[in-house]
Amino acid sequence: MRLRPRKAPSPALVLAAIALLVALGGTSIAAVSQLPRASVGTAQLKNNAVTSAKVRNGSLRRADFGRGQLPRGPVGAQGPQGAAGLSAREQVSAESALTAFGPKIVTATCPTGKKVIGGGIEVSGQGRNRVTVTENHPVGDNAWEAEAFEAVATPLTWKLVVHAICANVAG
Repeated sequence: MRLRPRKAPSPALVLAAIALLVALGGTSIAAVSQLPRASVGTAQLKNNAVTSAKVRNGSLRRADFGRGQLPRGPVGAQGPQGAAGLSAREQVSAESALTAFGPKIVTATCPTGKKVIGGGIEVSGQGRNRVTVTENHPVGDNAWEAEAFEAVATPLTWKLVVHAICANVAG
C-alpha cells in the first residue's frame, strides 16, 4: 500500500478559516462579556419588541398589567360574591341532644333554593373521646348528614353537630 504525502493547507485557507471563526464567535462573546447583568430594560427595548410568542405561557401575573388592560369576566346574577357560579354562601348547623345515649343521626338541611356544597361534623361533650363517627356525607343536593355512636359505653354526655355549607348554584 502506497502512502500519499499530505499537503499542508494553504495560507489563504488558514486565514479564511480564522476570519470565519472571528465573524461567527466575536459578537456573541462581546455581548456576553460587555453587558452587565440586568442592564437591558424598558428604555433599551424597541416598541413591540416583546410579543406574545416571546413570553412563556403562564409566566405573567395580574401585577404585570396596567389598570384596565385585563378584561373582566361576566358577573353572576347575585353579584360577585363567592366562587364563580356560587353566591349567597351560608353555613347551616343542626345538633343532637346532649345525652349519654347513641347512636345519633343528625341532618343539616339547606334553605329552600340552595344546594349543599360541603359539610362537616363536630362531636362535643365530656364523652366525645368514646364516640365514633360512622357516616359524614351529603344527602341529595340540599343536606348534610352524619351518624355517630359510642364505641365504648360511657355515662358521660356527648352530642353530634352537623354543618352544611349551602349556596345558590348557577347553572
